[in-house]
Amino acid sequence: MVEVKVVTGQDRYAGARTETLFIDGQEWMSAGPLCECPEDAILERDLLGPSDFASLLESFLKEHRGKKVRFVYEDKEEEE
Repeated sequence: MVEVKVVTGQDRYAGARTETLFIDGQEWMSAGPLCECPEDAILERDLLGPSDFASLLESFLKEHRGKKVRFVYEDKEEEE
């Protein structure tokens, strides 16, 4: 069985929501606030868009063809 997990957290500086996607325990993509690194919005660094997601989905379907998939959504524990 393949596990697809989305972990939702909160940025410790801006208090904004973050999300990380894991497939079988391996981190594939994450999203966080651009206020941590505003030049990313301008230079498009470290940003994943639709083409990245399409490529990920294509690879996922090829690699895990026929396997059952379990989707897990959880909140990240607060760090102190």
